[in-house]
Amino acid sequence: MEKKTNAFLIGDKVFLRAFEPGDESMIAILENHPQARETLFYALPTSIEYQLEKAKKQQNDPNTILFTICTKETGIAIGQTAFVRIDWVGRMATFYIGIASLENRQKGLGKETVELMVQYAFNTLNLNRIHLHVAENNVAAIEVYKKCGFITEGKLREAMYRNGKYYDFYVMGILKSDFLKLNK
Repeated sequence: MEKKTNAFLIGDKVFLRAFEPGDESMIAILENHPQARETLFYALPTSIEYQLEKAKKQQNDPNTILFTICTKETGIAIGQTAFVRIDWVGRMATFYIGIASLENRQKGLGKETVELMVQYAFNTLNLNRIHLHVAENNVAAIEVYKKCGFITEGKLREAMYRNGKYYDFYVMGILKSDFLKLNK
């Protein structure tokens, strides 16, 4: 019997699909996990119920495109990615990604997800620009973004506070023209 995946974007290791009931548990785990809180600067605890409400709002927002990241091997949801604050006139969006558990990091799943999202943004949505914010000490994420064609455009000084210290964030972006040059 073939496993039903409801896949929308498909890579070699992952597929991206719409948020489905049950995904809210994985997102609550992601946002409550100590390491995710450190790298993504989550300061407040979250519940499964809150995550379900948040996902419903995002799904009904015409300026948000939300995906659940699943491994092709198991079909299990391992994270979330999205374009938020999409500006359909300016043809740009803010990007984010989160992988829920440590065992799914450093395996290329995040990189493949970023690549799928960039291709989708430029080839399907006809966006011209994708940008993101990333803490300057999140070296692994910065390297993935660079490998996918993002460049550092600026720095938000002391943008976030955690554990008694302010942290700088990089603004990184990729233009459609950058993407086209990389994919000649």
